[in-house]
Amino acid sequence: MEKRTKLPRANNAFRVPTESEMDFFKWWCIFLKPFVGLTEREIDVVASFLKQRYELSKSVSDPAALDLLLMTDSVKRKIAEECNITLQHFYVVLSALRKKKIVVNNTLDSRLIPNIRPDDNGIFQLLLLFNAKSLSYGV
Repeated sequence: MEKRTKLPRANNAFRVPTESEMDFFKWWCIFLKPFVGLTEREIDVVASFLKQRYELSKSVSDPAALDLLLMTDSVKRKIAEECNITLQHFYVVLSALRKKKIVVNNTLDSRLIPNIRPDDNGIFQLLLLFNAKSLSYGV
C-alpha cells in the first residue's frame, strides 16, 4: 500500500473570478507566465489551445486522441481566428512554443494542462507548495 504524504493546510487563498472558459484559460496562462516565459501573444495561443482541448475532451476521453485532434489544421485555423491573427503569424507563434518546449512532438506540455474534473462544479483549485526552509521564526 502506497503511503500518502499529508498536504499542509492552505495559509492563503485568492479567488480569481472568470466570466468564460477562454477567460479561465487565459488567467491560467497568465499565472504560468513566469514559470514558462510566455509572451502576451503566446498566452493567447496557448489559452486557445487549452480551451479547444477542453471542448474536445467533453466528447473524447483518450488523451492521445485529444492530442492528435488538437493539432489538426481545422483546429489550428480556429485558434488563429479566435486569437485574431493570420495563419502565418499563428505558425510563427507555434514555432516559438516549440522552441520553448511548450509544444513537443505536436502535443502540449502536460504540466500546462489544468486537471479539470466534471464534478468540480466550476471551482478549480491550484495548489502551490513552497519549500521555504530558509524561513524560520525567531524566538
